[in-house]
Amino acid sequence: MKVLFMANIPSPYRVDFFNELGKYCDLTVTFEGETATDRDKKWKAAEYKNFKAHFMKGFRTKSDQFLCVEIVKVIKSGFDRIIVGGYSTPTAMLGIEYMRLHKIPFLIEADGGLISQDNILKYFIKKHFISSASGWLSSGKMTTKYLVHYGADESRIYSYPFTSLREQDILKKAPSTDEKLRLRQKLKICM
Repeated sequence: MKVLFMANIPSPYRVDFFNELGKYCDLTVTFEGETATDRDKKWKAAEYKNFKAHFMKGFRTKSDQFLCVEIVKVIKSGFDRIIVGGYSTPTAMLGIEYMRLHKIPFLIEADGGLISQDNILKYFIKKHFISSASGWLSSGKMTTKYLVHYGADESRIYSYPFTSLREQDILKKAPSTDEKLRLRQKLKICM
């Protein structure tokens, strides 16, 4: 299955996710840009092993957002599934509008989101783009509430496990009470 995943920049934890996802499909990931201006240059993904990374050319509009009109050409090139990872960049909005107008089904993936007190215009803009999808991928209950608040159909929201933890980050066993106390004292954490 040919899958297109639209992303803004290749953050290391996202590239890890794409390398895993690419084991199960023919995955192409479009990136709007290579880096964000507010990130340390060392904060860069290691390698693109199990997917095709396609870096588009465009204009930076924010630290990690770009306008890349090339996204329309990429969408037209034909995919079995299209996933928009982040609906709020100019490139994503352009892609969503193109797919909506041409009745191309797509999913929106979200790994977070907090419902805020938006002004009416901002609320309707978010609702327009989020509700345009034919399905949604949610990383948890709060994200699902966020998506529903902005127009997603809860019956077409699919939860998926998303984490930035690696196996080596997970302790083999829980620390003892004495060890926790020693660490708290060392780190000067109040109890």
